[in-house]
Amino acid sequence: MPSFNNYTFSNIQYTIPEGDNVSILYPTAQITIVPNSGYTATAADFSLDPSFSDNAVQSVVFTQDGSNVLCTVTFDTGFVMPSGNYTIPLCVVGEGGVSLITIDGTFTANVGPNISGDVNESVPYTNSGSVGELELLFTKNYTANAGYYLTSTGLQVVTGNASNYNIVQAPTYDGDNNLTGISYAVNYLYPNQSIDGDKLRINQVSAKEIYVAPAFVTSYSPLPVTVSPYGETVTNWRIFGGVGAMFTAIMTDTLGNSTTLVDNEAIRTCCGDYLVQVVIPNIIGVANEELYTITLSGDIDPDFAQENPIQIYQSAVLPRIGLTAISTYGVTGYNLIEEQGSAYTILPSPQTIPVEWTLTVPSGTLNLPSLSVDYDAIVLDNNQIAYPVATSDQSNVGSIDVDSTTGILPGDVFNNTLVTAFTQTPTGNETALDASLYSPFEYTVTSVNSGTNISVTPNISIADGFRLTIVRNGGDVVDLSNIVLTQIDDTTVKLNAIFNISAFGYIDKTFTLNLDQVLEFTPAALCDVVIPSGVEGVTDLSVELDPAGGIVCFLVDPIGVPDKFELIHGLAGGTKVATSGMNTTGNTGPFDNVFGTEPINLTPTVLQATNTLQFIGTNKGTIDTRQTEFNAATGETIATMTVGGNTYEQVLWWEYSAADYITNPNVTFRTTGPSGTGWSALRVCFP
Repeated sequence: MPSFNNYTFSNIQYTIPEGDNVSILYPTAQITIVPNSGYTATAADFSLDPSFSDNAVQSVVFTQDGSNVLCTVTFDTGFVMPSGNYTIPLCVVGEGGVSLITIDGTFTANVGPNISGDVNESVPYTNSGSVGELELLFTKNYTANAGYYLTSTGLQVVTGNASNYNIVQAPTYDGDNNLTGISYAVNYLYPNQSIDGDKLRINQVSAKEIYVAPAFVTSYSPLPVTVSPYGETVTNWRIFGGVGAMFTAIMTDTLGNSTTLVDNEAIRTCCGDYLVQVVIPNIIGVANEELYTITLSGDIDPDFAQENPIQIYQSAVLPRIGLTAISTYGVTGYNLIEEQGSAYTILPSPQTIPVEWTLTVPSGTLNLPSLSVDYDAIVLDNNQIAYPVATSDQSNVGSIDVDSTTGILPGDVFNNTLVTAFTQTPTGNETALDASLYSPFEYTVTSVNSGTNISVTPNISIADGFRLTIVRNGGDVVDLSNIVLTQIDDTTVKLNAIFNISAFGYIDKTFTLNLDQVLEFTPAALCDVVIPSGVEGVTDLSVELDPAGGIVCFLVDPIGVPDKFELIHGLAGGTKVATSGMNTTGNTGPFDNVFGTEPINLTPTVLQATNTLQFIGTNKGTIDTRQTEFNAATGETIATMTVGGNTYEQVLWWEYSAADYITNPNVTFRTTGPSGTGWSALRVCFP
């Protein structure tokens, strides 16, 4: 069948003898118009072109025959079959229409309260379209009421082919990312046949009230715990909290005078804070001290973690902090450096004071330490901060159990800073102070009872695990840094440093730098001068050699407890050239390199000294004087071991050459003794 305009049709062919009347044999002819797949044929859509004319045709009529259209041609009664074939080409106007696919279904939704839109419904839906067409069936919208947000949504295909549906959801969020609305656009892709009975459903659309936190004052920026007697104005004290929180701030002084800083105002800025000015007056000549109390009231957070009321202390006392030095070697050239500041004040950054001393040492050997020495680690006397931690809850007690009492002495002071927590354990000489400590100290350490217990006054309540900061010197905190030593000559050295003041307590205090920790200086052992009785540990004296060579000689007396006497060419870490000993083979060794030896300088016990050959003492028995050995080795004579009423036990010597002098022009006389020792020595010089 030929196809044309979305339909096919049949051709009719008759065999008629020449000369016969066609209408008598075949009055009519019927052509069937069949729509193509996916299309329809409707009789009313078809007609004969008005310009069509044929002598054989009387009329053409189109009628519906089910899904097909019948084209009925009536032949003219006078038309006679000619001698040849005769074709009647009908000119038909019309075309097949698109065949529509239908979809019929039901949509249901279960919608909770506080939601507007297409709520709680069960409605049918229907539509039609051509195969492969994607068409919007319907939309559904759900919006949470003011103050609510959507918590559950979701449109599902319960019955039907889900692949025929394209469901597009469009959510709406508020500024806090809460889901406040959602819409669904349900599109349908028509298959090749009509569908009936599909079901779409939203099981539950729920809403929940948006939580709006009550507007509270939650915190404030730091205020100074102590202020200068000259007063201070804080122009930008910040109160933080929720917008709308109402509060009042009143400051009261020691005499009960009140100043209203803020009167029932609201936090109303975008950033949730409120700026307050706090003015502390000048009390010089007016009062010795003042305690200001600032109380916050109103919409205060029940879990407010900071102090309320807040206390600010002001003292008219201006304590002095000084720096000086000491030296057992008789070093001179230092002077007192002094600064004055407000009591109970932690400085925002340390106050730095330059130190420049030109120091002179007496006769001896001066040797500056290696540059690798950490001079910044030098601690000034009694500049101690201890950080004990309570090991249990203790209420109204006169003694505290702590993890360690190391570094604590009677007279140290502190406050009950239970709310203070350190982010890391303070170590060494760290001075990371908590500013809340710097107000008049409430508590004083009266005694250190053990390694884990201290007595305090007055009684205190303290919680398990809280760390206290205990300070000395009334709270003065200083350190010395950037120490630089420059040697000018054999007896002169310049010391440059920075004296740092981190906090002023409540007492005048002069800190002392022990120059013996800074300078490596060995005093000279002078000829025919008795070296007074020595003590436990290591003692060094220096001997300057003669460029031409000579003899270094000492008479030594260990008394009872054994001691070791040595001569070392150079400084204390140089070459050992002579040693005492309980033997008669001279004094050039063997050497003991365990006790009193650089760099460890280990001090022996009495038993260890007794069991070591080089330690001599009358407790170990008779000591060979070595007078004979000395005479044989040097040609010089020690006529008597008793000089100036003191009897010495042994001769210690070293005969050196000009070459030895060039190697190092000094000798160190070193004595090593255990606990309880006492000794003396005498340097003997020869022309």
